[in-house]
Amino acid sequence: MDKNRYCVIMAGGIGSRLWPLSRKSRPKQFHDLLGCGRTLLQQTFDRYSRIVPLKNIVVSTNSDYSDLVREQLPELSSEQILHEPTYRGTAPSIAYVACHIRQLNENANIVVAQSDQLILDENLFVETVNNGLDFVAKNKKLVVVGIKPTCPETRYGYIQAEEELEPAENGIFHKVRTFTEKPAYEFAQIFMESGEFYWNSGIYIWNVQTIIDTMTELLPDMMGELERVFSEFPNRDERRKRVYEAYTSFPNVSMDYAVMERADNVCLQIGKFGWADLGTWDSLYSTFPKDRDGNVIVRSRTIAYNSKDNVVVLPKGKLAIIQDVDDLLIADSENVLLVCKKGKEGDIRKFLNDTRMKFGDEFA
Repeated sequence: MDKNRYCVIMAGGIGSRLWPLSRKSRPKQFHDLLGCGRTLLQQTFDRYSRIVPLKNIVVSTNSDYSDLVREQLPELSSEQILHEPTYRGTAPSIAYVACHIRQLNENANIVVAQSDQLILDENLFVETVNNGLDFVAKNKKLVVVGIKPTCPETRYGYIQAEEELEPAENGIFHKVRTFTEKPAYEFAQIFMESGEFYWNSGIYIWNVQTIIDTMTELLPDMMGELERVFSEFPNRDERRKRVYEAYTSFPNVSMDYAVMERADNVCLQIGKFGWADLGTWDSLYSTFPKDRDGNVIVRSRTIAYNSKDNVVVLPKGKLAIIQDVDDLLIADSENVLLVCKKGKEGDIRKFLNDTRMKFGDEFA
């Protein structure tokens, strides 16, 4: 494999929209959500180990989850796990890991991977990412992989593509016109019908110096502090300590908002490999196979009578019997049982916030 290829797996999120299955102590990426014997994090690792050398895979996570990462990915050394000391959005974590990788290899070409995605055609996915890595090795572009919409989905961000760039030997890449975050249904319908818009997969591909130069222009204070730390402290442990001290002053901002929507060198690569984000109960319902009555049973044993279009999630060893109920989410996980109407994504966070206010973090 190409020694200049690197993968960064983003695995620091709490996944609160999948509460109570996803908990602060064990977020969704550390669960075997698909019932295949591998957690979402492990499946992501397996996928990208086909593309980059094992020693070039880096996991970016919160310091609370470093032990879980080591437990689930024993193949990684401690140097391959970067900790965020506190939650500061994806832009600071990507900036930190980019500086870390440049310290290892100034010619690195990087794919940034989310740890909670479903990929249906693994071979086509590998081909797509390989083409993207070849492209950024020769072009100073920030690539985002876009997925052609199959429905007017309001949970995803949208990317509007312009004309194709000059023909590339390793696939078709488009200049990006606009980014739109989670539009209302009416706009999502227009976007889908126009043929110009693609779902934002959150999969990014770039050369290490290209992303550092771009972020330095757009986030000069943060990048200046990181550059200072990396230049003044060659010792890894001391450098990590200094990054931790500076991290709380960094902006709490996403990569899309801080960089991708503002940079002038962003382009779109179309992914046709079958993709879904597994970040919400609604996305699980859309993605998972259904029984003849439209029920989705996630890793559970359930007997349903005159019930349709429900989602049922139970701990191992439990049985649910449901009768005369429709469009419900029934999620039993550890010490929390949640029963609510399906399709109320915003309510999940409200339930969690109210629970924290009343009981602290005992059930979070």
